[in-house]
Amino acid sequence: MSPPPSPPKRNTPLIIGVVAAVLALCLLGVCGAALVGVGLIRANSGQQGQPAARPLPEPVGTTRELPREPMYSPPPVLPTTQAAPPPPPARIGQCIAVSVAGKFQGIGNCNGSIGTYRVVSVDYSQGQCADPGSAYLTERGYRLCLERHLVRLRCYKFPTGNGWIVGAPKCKAKGTVHVIDIVPGATNGNSCTRDQRWNRWYRFTNPTVVYCVMKY
Repeated sequence: MSPPPSPPKRNTPLIIGVVAAVLALCLLGVCGAALVGVGLIRANSGQQGQPAARPLPEPVGTTRELPREPMYSPPPVLPTTQAAPPPPPARIGQCIAVSVAGKFQGIGNCNGSIGTYRVVSVDYSQGQCADPGSAYLTERGYRLCLERHLVRLRCYKFPTGNGWIVGAPKCKAKGTVHVIDIVPGATNGNSCTRDQRWNRWYRFTNPTVVYCVMKY
């Protein structure tokens, strides 16, 4: 038969002794630290046989759907009421024929048979030409900026004053000129050829050039 269990030890004498020590320490000015120690002893004595602390249960959260950003949609394309410009009457680099009054006669060629002016710009807004002194005409709403395009050994009719150069229907007819030499940038006929016969020279600007011709 086993001996009966010994009764549990009491901490009363220990607590009385600690309280006495605390009072002594308070007299010395350090009772705050002693009280902390007493609190720890009472806590340890009261927790014997208590279960370990359980962590608090996690809070049950509620999910809330965030508002969605609106989808981007491009602005609608409004139909334009502005009509597209008509096709230009001529392209840059083409040579055109004109009348004596400067009316557009159609696209010619640049070999001198049909066409006395070459197109240097085509502008539907009819702005000023790059060279303000150059010839131009308006056709189908476009401004065509032009420069003279004459070919050596071809025949033309030159205006007596300000006017337009046109091709001669018949070479060596009265009032026509036969181009013998062309000297770009010249100011007079001193640079005209001496190898062929000519009897007159004409100087033009925009661009500057001298035509050495045989006039009939």
